Amino acid sequence: MHICMVMAGDEEGGLEKHVVELANALVRSGQQVTLIAHQKYAERVHGVIFKALDLSKSRKNPILLWKLYKTIQATQADLVHVQASKAASMVAPLLRWLKQPSVATVHGLKKNTRAFTQFNRIIAVSQNVARLFSDDSKVRIVFNGVKQPEFDVTSRKVQQPLQAIAIGRLVSVKGFDLLIDAWKDVDAQLWIVGDGSEKEALQQQIDGLGLAQKIRLLGQRDDINQLLQQADFLVISSRKEGGPYTLAEALLMHCPVISTDVGMVSQILPDAMICPVEDTRALQQLIQQSVNNYSTLQQHSQALYTLAQQQLTLEAMTANTLEVYREIAND
Repeated sequence: MHICMVMAGDEEGGLEKHVVELANALVRSGQQVTLIAHQKYAERVHGVIFKALDLSKSRKNPILLWKLYKTIQATQADLVHVQASKAASMVAPLLRWLKQPSVATVHGLKKNTRAFTQFNRIIAVSQNVARLFSDDSKVRIVFNGVKQPEFDVTSRKVQQPLQAIAIGRLVSVKGFDLLIDAWKDVDAQLWIVGDGSEKEALQQQIDGLGLAQKIRLLGQRDDINQLLQQADFLVISSRKEGGPYTLAEALLMHCPVISTDVGMVSQILPDAMICPVEDTRALQQLIQQSVNNYSTLQQHSQALYTLAQQQLTLEAMTANTLEVYREIAND
């Protein structure tokens, strides 16, 4: 099968990671893939036919839309797969002239989903995202997956005090300001890994609350798996998420996870490991409970590690995506 994938973003987040890894994995599975995306991603794909097109400009730019249409048409692909809302809104008006069947992936909670409904199938990364569509006949849920890491489970050692970790861009949606507030009376250390526009404000918040001895901003790191192996648990404090990828990354590293109720979290974690979104007091209670009863958290996490190996790997995501492709091809 020849798949033409379209990505309009030019940032460095979960969306871009998803598209690059899926494109490479589809090629390894024996498919032919053409990726239309910003030039900056060309060196990250292997065996993929890359078509550089800067789609970061206005989604209504007629010249850009014409270039996009001609580029897709020239691929002569069997199927078009667009990623996220901007690519969906740009390709949707072109579908009447494109002969290929189409699929669009929704990565997060969007107010306007009209463009997605024009595609033959919609891939939602969680049940929460799937609920955006009143007509679910075209919606298929495919969880985000990551590469299965190689590590020695026996090397994990519980630290005293416990070492927690939180990972993500330092932006409001990740809720790190809530997490810092919730950490005031917690007897544990916290690493916050990532970079972003709120870095200075978060450091000021840490210093203002007198938490500099407990909370460290580690900045952008490329050794996430090693950090997860050293950490005793991961905290997800997001206000809104599609996946999140960090859930899969932590569980595959046998690192327990507690989280706000975002993305696919409620489909993976039990209620006891989840708290409401944007509720600092509930988040603090969840953290305190996890620290005070850490052995119970470890115990309840064992079955989740097996679940992650079955459903949250890159291989599982690729296989489930291919099932959607085959379904469309057989329509």
